[in-house]
Amino acid sequence: MLERKTLDSLSEFRSPKRSYLSVSVKNLGFVNEILIASISIEKEDIEMVYLKVTQDHLLISCSVDTDEFYLSRYAYFFLNKYLWFYHEKSFEDYYYPDFFDAYKGTSKYLKIVSNSKGLSIKLKESFRNLFKPGVSLPIIPLKNEARINIFLEPQLSDSSENDTPVIAYCILDPLNLHEKYNEEKELPLLIPFTATLNNDKINFKSLLTYLNSKTISDDPELNSAQLNLNDICEEMWENSYYFKMKNHKDDNHSRTFSERKKLQFDLWKSALPQLVNERFMCYQWIYGLRYIKGKPTKKDIRFCQVASDIPQLKFFLIDKGEYYFLDLKFMVNGRLFNFPPIFNMFFFAAAEKEPMKFYLLGSLADAEIVSYFSKISFRLPVLKKHYDTHLKTFVLQIEQTYSITQR
Repeated sequence: MLERKTLDSLSEFRSPKRSYLSVSVKNLGFVNEILIASISIEKEDIEMVYLKVTQDHLLISCSVDTDEFYLSRYAYFFLNKYLWFYHEKSFEDYYYPDFFDAYKGTSKYLKIVSNSKGLSIKLKESFRNLFKPGVSLPIIPLKNEARINIFLEPQLSDSSENDTPVIAYCILDPLNLHEKYNEEKELPLLIPFTATLNNDKINFKSLLTYLNSKTISDDPELNSAQLNLNDICEEMWENSYYFKMKNHKDDNHSRTFSERKKLQFDLWKSALPQLVNERFMCYQWIYGLRYIKGKPTKKDIRFCQVASDIPQLKFFLIDKGEYYFLDLKFMVNGRLFNFPPIFNMFFFAAAEKEPMKFYLLGSLADAEIVSYFSKISFRLPVLKKHYDTHLKTFVLQIEQTYSITQR
């Protein structure tokens, strides 16, 4: 990460404040981890700039006079152009340590294209999440205490009239597409709603309204377990970032993201024994809680199931010659399951073949690990030359707390 104040501290060159300085930069190639670019300032001759990103340093040189003690005008304006109006910017797009054949200058792991549109550097599909030394890894606890299953006797009710409202529960799964900071992120939560049934008494005829403290008087007849479950739903809602922002003057709603995560997981554990007995369970991904008002729409919700079983995380270290794959799967009742390639619902696991059957994870530590691996499609490729120095300790921690199978 390069900060503008760092760049300016290394040079006395600056862009003029009252006039425009024309700086043209073109990335030409990427060979042996070195970015090769041309730069021209105003109508001056084109010069070359060379940049290499390592784990701890940003190395830059040029075809004129940059050396280890002096940052030339061309090198300065190249980096200034890259920063643009940002206060800081990452060079991760050019950080590919040991990904090249040093003799040939080419890489079997990268797809490098240089054309009239510019220079494109991407990891090939099968290596798109290839481990880079220095990236953060999830914390593996020394001891992982899984939750305990609690079973309740079902209190089922069956409406005799199709137009009589029934209660259903919907898991709201926030996408968190634009939230840059953890504190702004929402966590999965549960919300009740009412609906009427078709003649088959299985599918919904009409969706009526989301339920909360303001609409509780319109509830259908609820049993004691459902009343308790609705209280938990209300607590989940009040633990959201959206609710916190609407009540920011209230000190009771100033929890940090870590505090919100712990409380939300505890609430899910409290809700689970009753949820597994509920007749109508649904799932809905959402852009934000501000859109959850009125009533749900049929096109947005899907029927789902919440299981009481506690999934066990299983890791596999697979030898592929020059590199390893570190895969994450999970096991339930002796059966091994793959996660869906795209799955990022915090606190939960689901199987690729049954993506709408959700298992509440055994601990918050499990949830953090699954969240990390969900971002890399549950497979972490790592070069063998990086394994011993950067990943072996992590794998040993996994082996100590969970288990790992080598293939």
